[in-house]
Amino acid sequence: MSEVFPAFAEMMQSRSRATLSYRPQANGHQERSVKTVMQSVRMYAEDPLQQDWDEIAEKLIFAINNSQDGTRK
Repeated sequence: MSEVFPAFAEMMQSRSRATLSYRPQANGHQERSVKTVMQSVRMYAEDPLQQDWDEIAEKLIFAINNSQDGTRK
């Protein structure tokens, strides 16, 4: 696994940055993104009419990716 992630990051032209695992504030933007995704999935999964939430996951991700907030440019 130690060779896979750097190769993936290079392929995606991304840079990796280490943060403290016990301090979520150090990685605020990503923590907020994860929180948004988890809230959205939880909302659909808890609704009794949405037992097939995995079938609408693509639409959910599209909506999240195209939403505007103060941290995205």
